[in-house]
Amino acid sequence: MSRTKWSIPLALVIVLALAAGALSGCGGKAQESAAKPASITIALQGEPTTLDPQYADDGNMHPVTENVFETLLQLDGKTLQVKSCLATAYQRTGENTWRFTLRQGVTFHNGDPLTAEDVVFSVNRIIDPAYKSQVVGNVATIVKAVKVNDKTVDILTTGPDPLLPMRMTLLHIMNQKAVTAAGDKVVTTPVGTGPYKLNQWNRGVSLTLDAFPDYWGAKPSITAATYRFIQEDATRLAAVKAGEVDLSVNMLPEYTKELPQVKSGDGLEFYFIRLSQFKGIMKDPRIRLAACYAIDKDSLVKNLFQGYAAAAQGQLLKPGYVGFNKELKPYPYDPEKAKALLKEAEYNGEKIQLVSERGRWLKDTEISEAVADMLRSVGFNVQLTFLSFQEWLATLFDATRAPDMQFSSHSNPMFDADRTFTSCLASTGTQSTYHDPVLDDLITQARTELDPAKRQATYEKIGKTAYDDPAWISLVNVKDIYGLSTRVNWEPRQDGRIILSEIILK
Repeated sequence: MSRTKWSIPLALVIVLALAAGALSGCGGKAQESAAKPASITIALQGEPTTLDPQYADDGNMHPVTENVFETLLQLDGKTLQVKSCLATAYQRTGENTWRFTLRQGVTFHNGDPLTAEDVVFSVNRIIDPAYKSQVVGNVATIVKAVKVNDKTVDILTTGPDPLLPMRMTLLHIMNQKAVTAAGDKVVTTPVGTGPYKLNQWNRGVSLTLDAFPDYWGAKPSITAATYRFIQEDATRLAAVKAGEVDLSVNMLPEYTKELPQVKSGDGLEFYFIRLSQFKGIMKDPRIRLAACYAIDKDSLVKNLFQGYAAAAQGQLLKPGYVGFNKELKPYPYDPEKAKALLKEAEYNGEKIQLVSERGRWLKDTEISEAVADMLRSVGFNVQLTFLSFQEWLATLFDATRAPDMQFSSHSNPMFDADRTFTSCLASTGTQSTYHDPVLDDLITQARTELDPAKRQATYEKIGKTAYDDPAWISLVNVKDIYGLSTRVNWEPRQDGRIILSEIILK
């Protein structure tokens, strides 16, 4: 599946005028209610850490919360164009101000109407430093939200922001009263405006959503969805083959010939090894470069993923993304050069800690072990440690705990370098272990540049710097592989979201 090739910032500038209201719900074009109840079972590779969509950067959470909560604007899953959702219109009213008109007749799952106060609360909550959101990089330019009247909200940014409409597709709107009343229980008591609401969360086993009868948009044909948490690959395969599961994520390439149905598409996930550039032995750029030359990415693609991946092009972006640098190529596999760089850096076998996790991403264990072996083969003294996902997340989002190397996967649902560089490269990034004041200034400069050509040039310069003085070992871009039962009719979206209202049962 190829990416749409138009320039997102240019498209966003074109749509500065009022956006027309959508006729169907934010989850896409919903089907008319079926004559009888229709339920579906989805297998996830792990359990969500929370159901608070404003806090966690958790891929196990998204398939659930994307159906419970909604945003002011939404993405079309095929064209990636921005469309209206909880906001029926939006426009840029000043250099640093965007105005949104809220949809009438929207209610939360607890019966409360959607208000301007809820939107203001949601915006100001996620950007509050005390909240420590893991996804605050998605809305890095926002200063605050202000109520204009009952159905109008202004969002103010640090400077001109051509990406603000795209950012609004990632900022979920919360119920102010419900969040305030829930306190710490907000992680298990989601109250959204989406077409589905939480029925039951059986910790460690499953989670069930029911269709919300008072949903403002078209009623989906799927009346209930159960998410089962199945970490073992073989168990997910067996569940799909037996008809116990209708849709399973992260299927192994080896299983594609055994599944009743297979759907695959360009994935958002870029596997990489984060390198600690500002402390420890990895401060030496020669050692970081040696690590880049030690990895045989073509072997990973062929032997580990059987072609369901592509070697990363020396960056965590790909063609079609704003900021992709076509001049950058994968570091060639050159073990002799890696050994020479280690010798030049006077590396004497000091222990290198590589931290990873198991079961969140396709073949995350195997690729971590393969990378560790490749590093050892050129002389790195690598100690590979697997953490629980909770501990791995805590390590990822706390630079003071950063090991020498950490396996991670980066997705970019904005299709724009700002998200990648803001979160993974800027000194203030939630996942960054790279400190360069010059790059920080360039990232800030590009974020507010309205000229697409100048913005692209700045991002290419940033990408080249992070390539020459490596911030990470970019490994592979992995394709999404889904296993489906014979009764499901569904096509993967370009943004990787699993929207229940887009699934049809035969």
